[in-house]
Amino acid sequence: MNAPQRPKRRHHHVWQNYLRPWTTGGGLFCLQDGRVFPSGTRVLAVQTDFYKLQRLKPHDLALLKMLFGQGRPSAVRTHGSLVGMLVAPFELAERFRGSPNWPKIEAQLDDLASNVLEDYHASIESSFAPALERALAGDLGFYTDDAQCITFLNFLCTQYMRTRGIKERVLELSPLLERVWNIVIHITATNIGASLYVERKRRKLVLVENRSEVPFITSDQPAVNLKGTRPVPTDRLSIYYPISPTAALLIADVDEDPLFPATGLTGEQARALNLMVVRAAHKQIFARSAACLEPYVRG
Repeated sequence: MNAPQRPKRRHHHVWQNYLRPWTTGGGLFCLQDGRVFPSGTRVLAVQTDFYKLQRLKPHDLALLKMLFGQGRPSAVRTHGSLVGMLVAPFELAERFRGSPNWPKIEAQLDDLASNVLEDYHASIESSFAPALERALAGDLGFYTDDAQCITFLNFLCTQYMRTRGIKERVLELSPLLERVWNIVIHITATNIGASLYVERKRRKLVLVENRSEVPFITSDQPAVNLKGTRPVPTDRLSIYYPISPTAALLIADVDEDPLFPATGLTGEQARALNLMVVRAAHKQIFARSAACLEPYVRG
């Protein structure tokens, strides 16, 4: 087991660095519960112990195996390695249960449970940071580089799955997943990302430049499936991911042109994309100015 770390209890389900382009002087504006207010990113899209790892029991492991133990052997191995990495420290520690040092060991395990998946998300964010900077500069070359494309798709699919809104919607339908959900996030993201990678030459990625009078907004569900049909599930996927008030990434569906143009976006089209962000949001919508959020205040 690694040297103990201080527990990281405040878990963000939207990357703070992602929100930076919407900030001015370190702050942005948030719409929540019908109220628009200024805020720093540190207190947005955050929940105590949101990614805390449950100490998996045999029935939890059996559920994970039932859900993800089939399919391509490479995927099964990848999922098995993740689960094995997560449970190994707890299994090792069981050898010392009942020893004089057990209370200290148990406290360290509790800290590890708070940190391990939060750290894993941080590593995924860090790996994507160079591609995000390239995209903000108008360069999408990472999509045609095999290794960088894997990193990009893994981040994007993880960001889609990791939010509070997705969690609550899934658990409402499948409450048995609650104890293992924080692992299911990564397994599902890996599966979706792998499919997108296989289809990458049939899916166009464009940088949508927004020079209209309507800046892009974002939310606590920043990656949006433009072909989503909530509450009815769909197997069609076109991911929209705004990266600044003036730019967004858009992955088209298989063998289709993007639903919105890369250049020449009109104010009406920008409003349509913003409305999709609002509809996908869980509780919080973010913008650089209060005026951008006023049209979505519910009286």
